[in-house]
Amino acid sequence: MTPRLLPLLICICFCSKSQIISFELTESWSYEDIQEIYSNDMYPENIGQINYEVDGYKIWYLTPNHNNNLVLCSGAIFLPQNTICPSPVLSWQHGTAVKDTSAPSNMKGNNKKIGVISASHGYIVTMSDFIGLGDGIGFHNYLHAETQASSITDLILYGKEFAYDKGVMPNEQLFLMGYSQGGHATMSAVKYIEDNNELELQISGSAPMGGPYNLSGAQNEMILNSESYPNPGYLPYLLFGYHNIYGLFSNINEALIEPYSEYLFSMYSGSYNMATINESLPSNPLEIFQNEYYLSFLNDANHPFMLALKDNDVFNFKPESPMRLIHCNGDDNVAIENAYTAYEQFLNFGTEDVELWDGGSFDHTTCAFFSVVAAKIWFDSIANICENNITL
Repeated sequence: MTPRLLPLLICICFCSKSQIISFELTESWSYEDIQEIYSNDMYPENIGQINYEVDGYKIWYLTPNHNNNLVLCSGAIFLPQNTICPSPVLSWQHGTAVKDTSAPSNMKGNNKKIGVISASHGYIVTMSDFIGLGDGIGFHNYLHAETQASSITDLILYGKEFAYDKGVMPNEQLFLMGYSQGGHATMSAVKYIEDNNELELQISGSAPMGGPYNLSGAQNEMILNSESYPNPGYLPYLLFGYHNIYGLFSNINEALIEPYSEYLFSMYSGSYNMATINESLPSNPLEIFQNEYYLSFLNDANHPFMLALKDNDVFNFKPESPMRLIHCNGDDNVAIENAYTAYEQFLNFGTEDVELWDGGSFDHTTCAFFSVVAAKIWFDSIANICENNITL
């Protein structure tokens, strides 16, 4: 735990009604800095005009955990500088991360680029680290629909107030997008927002991308039918995350064989990245399980792990706002059948404005870039943004 978190934890004890506990201006980007991001990564010009310089803030805030107790969560907010009209809000949901320094609040890599580019166009951008990542407290609730949705929504609400206090007026438009775990989180947030009218949030458009929306079906079948899997560390991450919430075994040796039962949990402490975890595992993650536990999972529809998966399927609702599901048929990590299942269910429920965009034969990693670009261009086509007509 970093020393600066101590006063924040003390504040939680006495300021439980607070929203944003603390923040810091982490970095600012000039027009030239932003143009360099475009140039270095060869982003197409139609991904958004550079209208504003940008400030990036690290945020610490309170949000309810699975037991409804408030817990410290971290995230990022990117704000356009000196806006000339109210700004829409864009909530970005990150993909699977294990190492705390990879969370959006640390403003690295693609999370930072998405935040800077979108804010420079004129969006207020919010990014939750999700519970248990970054500077957050506790184990990460990996692919837990309820707390992903609430941590996302809380930062959207707090972010609108924060932006206003910083001189950036939000308008009523809200856009949500995310990839991989972030696609699952985006879907859960759409349902949560539309189920809770008291939030007074109206979604203008959402783009869940490459997400495992049907964990108990399509995604489960992909894992069970694969001789090898590109990221074997995902499955124990899910096991440990759900065990923390649902209690999936009485003792870790009940679920995992040695040596995995001895060391694997400690690798999800936030200090290791997924590549390092993957290297310690067999390419088929099913091989780490005790045979009895695995067979029970296969044959018992009420197995605790299966019930947890079903509880976090996120396609059994009717979206009331425009949605574009984006997925590549060549995805080697998250089966495109997840998107097919969700899309067909939405049509059966009578959803009026939903489309499924197949991004082609790209794999999971490659598909991410094209998916995010497509989502951003679609958002821009319906967003109310004032262009500043800056000449660089």
